[in-house]
Formats: sequence, structure tokens, C-alpha cells
Amino acid sequence: MAGKPKKRIDYAGWSVDMFSNDSKMDKLLDTQGWVGFGIYFYLCQMAFGGEGYYYEWGYDLCASTARKMGGGVGSGAVREAVGYCLQIGLFDKGLFDRWGVLTSRGIQKSYLVVLKSKNRKGTEIYKEYWLLDTSKKEDYQGVVFIRKNGQSLGVNSDSLGENGQSLGVNGDSLTQKESKVKESKGKEIPRAERFEDFWAAYPNKQRRYLAETAYCALVTSGTVTEDDLVLSAGNYARHVKESGDRMYMPNNWLEKCAFEDYLPRKHAGPGHVNTSPGRDSGNQDGEEEELVGDDWMDCGSGP
Repeated sequence: MAGKPKKRIDYAGWSVDMFSNDSKMDKLLDTQGWVGFGIYFYLCQMAFGGEGYYYEWGYDLCASTARKMGGGVGSGAVREAVGYCLQIGLFDKGLFDRWGVLTSRGIQKSYLVVLKSKNRKGTEIYKEYWLLDTSKKEDYQGVVFIRKNGQSLGVNSDSLGENGQSLGVNGDSLTQKESKVKESKGKEIPRAERFEDFWAAYPNKQRRYLAETAYCALVTSGTVTEDDLVLSAGNYARHVKESGDRMYMPNNWLEKCAFEDYLPRKHAGPGHVNTSPGRDSGNQDGEEEELVGDDWMDCGSGP
């Protein structure tokens, strides 16, 4: 039995005019130099060689990215280059903030070209990550768009499934029989009322999807109230400002119940932390992220 089509691609085309007619590339080279370009190029190749059209990445991976690149590249250079690539649109900032992935229209165009040339069938693409227009049916032969929760949205092919039904791509809406959708529907994130308030208060805005998943799991389980989580996030932001401590990734802060140290009944005020026995308020498994300058000021800016 044949397995699923591989996601990665073995080659990717780069325009020969990328250093002549690309204003974004001019900005990157002018601001970050060839080291910045090398970091951008490396992360694009990681996308092509992994999932094919995106790369799961967060600022907590700056050090490991620098180590793998070698050549004297430091974690600070990685952080700065990625931040600038997000700022000027070489990577899509909205998808990075929401899902923790690095991708762009250019990366996805290159990926789509290879899919067409190889005539791959059944290649699955997350609809939430896709930035390109899906109205040209001929560009998506054999592509299966799915949701992050596992729900299948449809395939653009001439003959599909046991009943041979043709399913089309129609702009941003990919349809399938309602019965098939119900069969393939996966779990969705349980909803909560005040996640946006929590996200606005928390000082380290990365891995939003994972954070929302962990937040909703805590709330629906009855472990903690939403009001307490929002207040804890505010207390934690003030503590980080006062102490300069390294910051947790938001999903880790929730999953490891670090929020308990900042509950209103435990937290005595800015700069003070009541830690539970055995918990270190500093580095936790290397998963926290260092403060950079006054980045904590963004904690009220929202998603």
C-alpha cells in the first residue's frame, strides 16, 4: 500500500533577479547584511526540506538555529534577522504570531511549482497557513486542503474517493459533502470567554495557538478561573518588568502551572514571587525567552 505523499520538496527555485528587483531583499541586505540573508535563506530551506511550505519556529529556537548554522552566527543575530524579515514581509507576521510558523507567499509559490511539476496526488495543505489565491483550479490538482483540527475541506482532482465525486477549489471556500465533513471533523479548541484579555496581558506573545489550547484546557477542566488567569498574567508581566527574569513561553507557563505563583492570593506585588516548593523562577528546561530591551511594553498591544 502506497503511503502518503511526502511533504518536503527536493529543490526550490530562487529568482536570478532577487538581488536586482526585490525591494525587500534590498532592505534585508542593507539592514542585516549577508549574515541576515544567510539566516533568512537557511530558514527558507528548513521550510522546503521539512513541511515543504512552512517551518515551525519560535524565538526560543534562536540559540539552536545559530548553533546549527555555525560560521560565527549568534543567537542575537538570528533574533534580529527574523524580526526584521517579519517586519518587512519576507515572512508573514500574522501567521507567525498566530501559529508560530515561518512562511510567505514566495515560499508557497515555490512549493506549488514543485507539486505541479511532480504531479503529486493527495498532498495535504493546512488552509490556515495558505496565503495564495486558490481560485485557479489547475494550480491545485491533487491538493487536499485540511484544517488544523483535521477536518478535510476538499481536493481539486478529476476523480476522487470511492464514489468518484469531483471536488473543486472555489476561492477561499473548499467544499465537500456534509457527511464527509462530519466524518472527518476533528477536535476543535474548546472556547473560552477571556483569552483575548489574557493574551493582551501576557508579556511574551509567541505560540498563540498553543497558548490558547492550554488556556482553554485549564478553564474547561475547572482547574482555574479565567479571571484568575488574566490577573495572573498581569502580575507576571509586572514581575518580569521589575526583575528582568527570563520569560516563559505562554503555553509552558500555563501547562506547567507557573501561573499559580502569580495568583492574586499568592502574589504580593510587583517584583515579588511566592514560588512553590521545587519550582525555580528562573530557567525552566531552557524553554523561557530572555527579555530584549523594553519588549515587555508590547504586553498590552494585543495579537
